[in-house]
Amino acid sequence: MSLPSSPSRAARWARFQPPKRPSGHVDRPRVQALIDATLSQERVTVVTAPSGYGKTSAVSAWAASNAGQVAWLTLSAFDADPHRLGTGITQALQSLARSIDTELTGILDIDTASDDTGDTLERLSDALDGAREPVYLVIDDAHRAREALSAGLLGALIDTGPEPLRIIIVGTSYVELSLTRRVLTHPESCIRADQLAFDLDEITGMLSGLDTDVTPEIVLEETRGWPIAIQVVQLTGVRPISRDGHDDELMRDYIREHVLGGLSPETAEFVLRTSICPDLTVELAAVLADRDDAERLLHECVAMGLFLDRFDTDHGPVYRWHSKFARHCNEILELHQPGMPTALHRAAARFFETSDPLTAVLHWIDAGDFDAAVSTIHSHWVGIVVGAESAMLERVCMTLPDPYAQDPTVLLVRACAQDIAGAQDVARLLLASAEARAQARASAGVDDPAFTLSLPRAQLFLLDDRAEVTRVSAIVQSQMQNLDRESVQDHAALLYLLGWTHMRHRNDPERTIQLLSAAAQEAEAIGEDALHRRALSHLAFVLAWAGDLRQAKELLSRLGEHLDDEGSWHSYAGGGASTAAGLIAYFSDDLPGAFQSCARVIGSGSGKRTFAGVARMILALTAAASKDPEARRRAGLELQELPPREAQGVSWTAFRHASLAALAESAGQRDRAVSIAARYAESDNLPLVSVILAGIVRRAGDPMTAWKMLRRLVGYQSISYVQIATLATAAMVQRRRDNLELTHSLCEQALEIAAREGVRRPFCDGDLEMRQLLTEHLAWGTRHEDFVAGCLRPQEANSPLELLSEREKAVFDQLRTTRTMAEIAQVLEVSINTIKTHQRAIYRKLGVASRREALRLLS
Repeated sequence: MSLPSSPSRAARWARFQPPKRPSGHVDRPRVQALIDATLSQERVTVVTAPSGYGKTSAVSAWAASNAGQVAWLTLSAFDADPHRLGTGITQALQSLARSIDTELTGILDIDTASDDTGDTLERLSDALDGAREPVYLVIDDAHRAREALSAGLLGALIDTGPEPLRIIIVGTSYVELSLTRRVLTHPESCIRADQLAFDLDEITGMLSGLDTDVTPEIVLEETRGWPIAIQVVQLTGVRPISRDGHDDELMRDYIREHVLGGLSPETAEFVLRTSICPDLTVELAAVLADRDDAERLLHECVAMGLFLDRFDTDHGPVYRWHSKFARHCNEILELHQPGMPTALHRAAARFFETSDPLTAVLHWIDAGDFDAAVSTIHSHWVGIVVGAESAMLERVCMTLPDPYAQDPTVLLVRACAQDIAGAQDVARLLLASAEARAQARASAGVDDPAFTLSLPRAQLFLLDDRAEVTRVSAIVQSQMQNLDRESVQDHAALLYLLGWTHMRHRNDPERTIQLLSAAAQEAEAIGEDALHRRALSHLAFVLAWAGDLRQAKELLSRLGEHLDDEGSWHSYAGGGASTAAGLIAYFSDDLPGAFQSCARVIGSGSGKRTFAGVARMILALTAAASKDPEARRRAGLELQELPPREAQGVSWTAFRHASLAALAESAGQRDRAVSIAARYAESDNLPLVSVILAGIVRRAGDPMTAWKMLRRLVGYQSISYVQIATLATAAMVQRRRDNLELTHSLCEQALEIAAREGVRRPFCDGDLEMRQLLTEHLAWGTRHEDFVAGCLRPQEANSPLELLSEREKAVFDQLRTTRTMAEIAQVLEVSINTIKTHQRAIYRKLGVASRREALRLLS
């Protein structure tokens, strides 16, 4: 069943463009020239005035004359968070970059989810450095950012932004207070109310086409150029309201008598009813007005210039009433139809109940129906918390009056939101409080089905014990059998939450993959883009962790340039796809790629207890493999950021020990590395850790002990890198026993899996015995000659192989095989003479005289 489009969802797309210029718009060259002049002198321009001064109208008209250079971002109450605001700014600039074919394309490479303000600022500066013309960034309704206005990325751009970027900050007087230091040191950068007010010439031009007896002088005297009052004159043609009465009942009565009174009764009623919601779609307007012709009436209101802005998005038009006009309409409606605003808020809440429950909660609160608000929270909190607005939901919960604020389920919701925000201690306190209040209710004989339903769902966030998590996961899966109780959004969120929980606690990889795949499919079907990408990101990680590197790579290619999810969950669980890319690169022996992916995760602000922690371990393994002392030092410092104990089901202590062992071995401290590995000789539930530590033991000359360590991973033998390590180590054991037939059989089995999944690292880890095994296996005969030749190629920066060109390296890889020169020429699709030419160049550069000498030099 298709869902009605949600204004709050559509508004997310409308925020990146200015409103369309309405019919009857008055051009104001003086104001546009003022904005141009200020921007030419100042890198940051502040447009500040009370409501009704046409700030947005003036700046959007100016933006229209600078098409192709203006990035626009309209803020909402949710943008009071500096990270969310920074993400919005980057997205706005990327939206501009995508719309034009210029040198700004470098902006598209910036990670919008990054929490590293310095890195984002540097990347923006680099991307804008070659701009031939200024690039403008408009921040509209900037007062909604509150303290975030001078923090995070926006604060950095205001203070030290790149010269080609000009910022226009538009908002009420709060903006000027927030940017006091900037305004005081750059007094000419501020455009205020007196400059936005209409002058006599502008009023004269505006009245010239109207049939009215009101003179420009009267309008100026009465309004002092107040734009909203002048717009009313333009609409009505009657004597304007005095500027002195702009904030009291006089303005309200004026709108009622002269604005609404000049409309047809049906249009006036439509305006009053729909102004109850700040953002409208046709569907919502039809519900509020109880009319089938809502689309026609919205079009007429825009055409009349009736304080209604239209935004055209790919998801349909969005309409927004001017806030001051809407407030007075709400007052008029309450005065003349008492109780109607409450009824309309109820209607809006019911409209949003399944498609956007958080907005529904806000409307229930505006209607004064706290029972319904809490009931909606009870039914839909998982979808909201798993979505993008967990912090906003907690703020709403905190504003509820008693006893609703102390409702056990409301406290559970707050606990989960705090856990996502990184305040784990606060989350545990709220959980304890919720359980205590629920227990008190039960002792008093009060049944609380909402708490019974919600507690295991909350525990999926809050519990660390694997057995307990397994128990509550089973309860939640049982609850989901009753589909009537879940909306499609909540069902997708629950699937994701179960998949996320299974992933953290390494429970049944196949089931985890099924859950995350289903969550991604359902989220995509209902248009939940953030949840869809996050589910895919985590699915890529699970596939890589489970050893299905080939499928994980295919999924990463589907995710495109920006692999990871954005939004409020980024600091909690962001970076899954990039961590997967790092793990794939490490096992593929692409050390530069592994470094890059891990650095991206660590620098993006991803949570230390989730993917950033895993990325730090992969970074350490990569640094150890590189043999680079500086890389090892940096990796060692990063390991200090790992959690000190098990959290969210992850054995961080084991991750730290495996990383330290790898770094110690790389630094020549083999005894220390083996000593650490010995602590985990009996481990049977840490596949990656066991593979790393068994490799250390094998390279120390004890393949039998290493093989026994790997054989203990009974439940993980389906993981490709566990299979490969086990088979390759077993082959080395058999080689020492001179059981050559079994040696090469095991080696071929390992190579079969490794070649399919692209796992090279176990074969090129610097172990001489492994290189000898591979060389002997080439002579024995294998279907994977090219793969083995690639594994035998030295990777160190000071290898003699670095003397060769890329084409010569390709020829040298073939020389490692048993192929003849003619066969090599056929494989590389060149003539045999070309191969011989490359062969002579290789011998000359390596200082050798034969194929055997060359292979011995680089063996």
